[in-house]
Amino acid sequence: MTMTDSVPDTLTLAYCAACGSYTFPANVYACRRCGAAREQLQPRPCPQVPRLRNAVTLHAQLHPDLPVPCVIGEVELAPGVVEEGILDLHDESAAALGMALAAVAHRLDDGTLRWRFVPLEDRT
Repeated sequence: MTMTDSVPDTLTLAYCAACGSYTFPANVYACRRCGAAREQLQPRPCPQVPRLRNAVTLHAQLHPDLPVPCVIGEVELAPGVVEEGILDLHDESAAALGMALAAVAHRLDDGTLRWRFVPLEDRT
């Protein structure tokens, strides 16, 4: 297995030493809150259990890498950091707002890393 084949087991965010906030993804150029430069940012594991804030089932393919139907959710990764992500659910009726999620990394055929979210109790 090469480094490009491996997938991380921990979702990381950028922690800002200047203001104490988090930004996603971890390799951003500046802090989203205070604008501090990359030198002030440190990669850190997600500081909390991701929580589902909203979900919807997509039936139209918006991107070639996005199979349909699929469930997209707004996931809170850290205080004030809410990102859209793919949920490993059949439809949004299986999603409960506020439910705990686990981030699972998947590498696409072109090497791009994508994160999916599964209900924490379903993680295997």
